[in-house]
Amino acid sequence: MKAAKNPNENDNKEQAQQPMPETDMGETNKKQTLDDLIRENGDYYNALNVLVRSIKQFENKRYDNFSELNKNFVSSLGAYLQQTPLKDDSKIMNGYLLGLNSLLTDKSVDTEKKKQYMQRAINQVTPLLTAEYTKIKASLSPDHYHNMVQNSLNDPMIMFSPFANNLKQELSKNDSYNQNIKLSQLTKDINADLKNNDFSRLGEYFEKIPYNKEAFRKLNLKDEEIDKMMDDTNKLFKDLSSDLKEEDKKRLMYSMTNILSEESSKQFSNLDKTHSVNSFNNVNPDATTGLYLALNASKNTTGNSGKINPEDMAKMLGINPYAAGSDMGMSY
Repeated sequence: MKAAKNPNENDNKEQAQQPMPETDMGETNKKQTLDDLIRENGDYYNALNVLVRSIKQFENKRYDNFSELNKNFVSSLGAYLQQTPLKDDSKIMNGYLLGLNSLLTDKSVDTEKKKQYMQRAINQVTPLLTAEYTKIKASLSPDHYHNMVQNSLNDPMIMFSPFANNLKQELSKNDSYNQNIKLSQLTKDINADLKNNDFSRLGEYFEKIPYNKEAFRKLNLKDEEIDKMMDDTNKLFKDLSSDLKEEDKKRLMYSMTNILSEESSKQFSNLDKTHSVNSFNNVNPDATTGLYLALNASKNTTGNSGKINPEDMAKMLGINPYAAGSDMGMSY
């Protein structure tokens, strides 16, 4: 005897075979990542990136030639606006930008007055930058935030700002982050002494650099033996460093910044990314800072963003970065 047919069987099969409505296929499918946005709109975000970089240079006075800076600012502003619907507003594109460029490149206009006009121009486009940052924030992943936090602690454009100081306070609520921040601060202290050719704390700095204790354990040493060996090494280095030539002290201190940067970067990559996200959003940077960090969050990955830019290091040491030589670890 045949089993009685379920009257709802065909209906159930049809429902099972029908594809899910697009609205139920997962909201994540609709969300574009930062990498998607940049890949699909490369020219747009490249122009925006150059614009916010020039603004950060202006804010931090990190430029050698103001005339070059204001040229970059106007050209990047024009390139960015050309990628937006405002490209169709001839009053903006052929009137305002032309006038701004004429004034900023006019050698007869006082430099301080030019700076005032540049600041007003920055204020004028701030609503656009705020809208851009709001859009980009929706595309950021925990990895992006983690990189943005690390770059905030190491990028000279950001790390001396009130935002970076407030971010450190938030991050330091987590012990592991607090230890990492101390490593970054130690690097900055060494760099400050390098800039002033002060090598008197070489032994003290060496003592503060953490050892890789696991490497010692692989030699089957007991913890007390390891501790004594590390303590003896610190004392020996402190004594011998006082008899080194100045050029050797300088080279060693520069080497320490590399050691610390690598150690800090290695530790940072293993820290809790959720804490990065929460800390960053709790501090909430201004739009220009947020865009500057976000648009470089994919380029400066956690594996290398903690390392000091060789050109910045060369400038801090007061030497020509293009003549630094291989012994300084710089290549161009």
